[in-house]
Amino acid sequence: MAEQRDPTEATGGSAQHLDVELPQGLPEALRMLRADDKLAEVLGPRFVDVYAAIKEQEHLEFMTVISPWEREHLLLHV
Repeated sequence: MAEQRDPTEATGGSAQHLDVELPQGLPEALRMLRADDKLAEVLGPRFVDVYAAIKEQEHLEFMTVISPWEREHLLLHV
């Protein structure tokens, strides 16, 4: 909105052919969030810092409570 861009056409079917990379996990996504100055201008730097800190804590707790075996054998095979 700040750049006044028109939206692109909707993507139908598979998006695998598109030149877009998504983060591979929450830690990478949070690094990208913290590095995005334009988004921080819209949301506010305080919001970005607090949101990222909360999600980092939640991820740390998840990694501590759920064992590597559970992550590998239960969560990935559902």
